[in-house]
Amino acid sequence: MQTLLNITLQDDNTLLVQSDVFFLETKDSDALMGRIRRPISADEYQSLHPALKDKLILWRRAKAKEKGVSAFLILTNRTLFAISDQAPLTEEELLAVPGFGPNRFASYGMEILSLVEKSLAEEME
Repeated sequence: MQTLLNITLQDDNTLLVQSDVFFLETKDSDALMGRIRRPISADEYQSLHPALKDKLILWRRAKAKEKGVSAFLILTNRTLFAISDQAPLTEEELLAVPGFGPNRFASYGMEILSLVEKSLAEEME
Protein backbone atom coordinates (compact mmCIF):
# COMPACT_ATOMS: atom_id res chain seq x y z
CA MET A 1 0.00 0.00 0.00
CA GLN A 2 1.28 3.43 -0.88
CA THR A 3 0.08 6.49 1.02
CA LEU A 4 0.73 9.86 -0.52
CA LEU A 5 0.43 13.06 1.47
CA ASN A 6 -0.55 16.32 -0.16
CA ILE A 7 -0.23 19.61 1.75
CA THR A 8 -1.52 22.75 0.05
CA LEU A 9 -1.63 26.33 1.31
CA GLN A 10 -4.40 28.04 -0.60
CA ASP A 11 -4.62 31.73 -1.53
CA ASP A 12 -7.00 32.39 1.39
CA ASN A 13 -4.42 30.86 3.80
CA THR A 14 -6.48 27.71 4.19
CA LEU A 15 -4.24 24.72 4.68
CA LEU A 16 -5.39 21.47 3.06
CA VAL A 17 -3.80 18.21 4.21
CA GLN A 18 -4.98 15.08 2.48
CA SER A 19 -3.98 11.54 1.71
CA ASP A 20 -5.73 8.35 0.75
CA VAL A 21 -6.29 7.86 4.50
CA PHE A 22 -7.55 11.27 5.68
CA PHE A 23 -8.47 14.84 4.72
CA LEU A 24 -8.03 17.92 6.90
CA GLU A 25 -8.82 21.55 6.17
CA THR A 26 -7.99 24.38 8.55
CA LYS A 27 -7.69 28.13 8.41
CA ASP A 28 -5.35 28.03 11.43
CA SER A 29 -2.27 26.73 9.64
CA ASP A 30 0.02 27.91 12.44
CA ALA A 31 -1.73 25.62 14.94
CA LEU A 32 -1.56 22.66 12.58
CA MET A 33 2.04 23.20 11.58
CA GLY A 34 3.15 24.17 15.09
CA ARG A 35 4.48 20.69 15.72
CA ILE A 36 6.68 20.86 12.63
CA ARG A 37 9.33 23.28 13.70
CA ARG A 38 13.03 23.34 14.29
CA PRO A 39 13.94 22.11 17.77
CA ILE A 40 15.31 24.82 20.01
CA SER A 41 18.96 24.47 20.93
CA ALA A 42 20.29 24.51 24.46
CA ASP A 43 22.06 27.81 23.79
CA GLU A 44 18.82 29.47 22.65
CA TYR A 45 16.63 28.22 25.50
CA GLN A 46 16.09 30.70 28.31
CA SER A 47 15.56 28.52 31.39
CA LEU A 48 14.05 29.67 34.67
CA HIS A 49 17.20 28.20 36.26
CA PRO A 50 20.05 28.79 33.78
CA ALA A 51 22.77 27.39 36.05
CA LEU A 52 20.76 24.19 36.51
CA LYS A 53 20.26 23.93 32.75
CA ASP A 54 24.02 24.24 32.19
CA LYS A 55 24.76 21.61 34.85
CA LEU A 56 22.19 19.23 33.34
CA ILE A 57 23.78 19.67 29.91
CA LEU A 58 27.24 18.86 31.27
CA TRP A 59 25.87 15.89 33.23
CA ARG A 60 24.04 14.58 30.16
CA ARG A 61 27.15 14.93 28.00
CA ALA A 62 29.29 13.04 30.53
CA LYS A 63 26.66 10.32 30.96
CA ALA A 64 26.35 9.90 27.18
CA LYS A 65 30.12 9.63 26.80
CA GLU A 66 30.27 7.08 29.62
CA LYS A 67 27.56 4.96 27.98
CA GLY A 68 28.79 5.54 24.42
CA VAL A 69 25.44 6.87 23.20
CA SER A 70 24.01 10.11 21.89
CA ALA A 71 23.20 12.70 24.56
CA PHE A 72 19.60 12.78 23.36
CA LEU A 73 19.19 9.15 24.38
CA ILE A 74 19.98 10.17 27.96
CA LEU A 75 17.60 13.17 27.98
CA THR A 76 16.01 15.02 25.09
CA ASN A 77 16.36 18.80 25.06
CA ARG A 78 12.65 19.12 25.78
CA THR A 79 12.92 16.95 28.90
CA LEU A 80 16.13 18.62 30.02
CA PHE A 81 14.54 22.07 29.64
CA ALA A 82 11.46 20.96 31.58
CA ILE A 83 13.64 19.68 34.41
CA SER A 84 15.62 22.94 34.47
CA ASP A 85 12.41 24.99 34.61
CA GLN A 86 10.48 22.84 37.08
CA ALA A 87 13.49 22.03 39.30
CA PRO A 88 11.92 18.88 40.75
CA LEU A 89 13.07 17.88 44.24
CA THR A 90 11.11 14.65 44.73
CA GLU A 91 10.62 11.43 42.78
CA GLU A 92 6.97 12.35 42.18
CA GLU A 93 7.89 15.77 40.81
CA LEU A 94 10.56 14.31 38.51
CA LEU A 95 8.21 11.61 37.25
CA ALA A 96 5.70 14.34 36.38
CA VAL A 97 8.18 15.90 33.93
CA PRO A 98 7.15 15.07 30.34
CA GLY A 99 9.50 12.48 28.88
CA PHE A 100 10.76 11.26 32.25
CA GLY A 101 9.24 7.92 33.18
CA PRO A 102 10.00 5.12 35.63
CA ASN A 103 12.74 3.53 33.49
CA ARG A 104 14.59 6.79 33.14
CA PHE A 105 14.11 7.43 36.84
CA ALA A 106 15.61 4.02 37.68
CA SER A 107 18.65 4.87 35.55
CA TYR A 108 19.21 8.54 36.33
CA GLY A 109 16.61 9.82 38.79
CA MET A 110 18.64 10.02 41.97
CA GLU A 111 21.57 11.66 40.18
CA ILE A 112 19.29 14.29 38.67
CA LEU A 113 17.50 14.99 41.96
CA SER A 114 20.87 15.45 43.66
CA LEU A 115 22.03 17.75 40.87
CA VAL A 116 18.85 19.83 41.12
CA GLU A 117 19.11 20.10 44.90
CA LYS A 118 22.75 21.22 44.79
CA SER A 119 22.11 23.69 42.00
CA LEU A 120 19.15 25.28 43.77
CA ALA A 121 21.18 25.56 46.99
CA GLU A 122 23.95 27.35 45.07
CA GLU A 123 21.36 29.60 43.42
CA MET A 124 20.07 30.66 46.87
CA GLU A 125 23.54 31.69 48.09
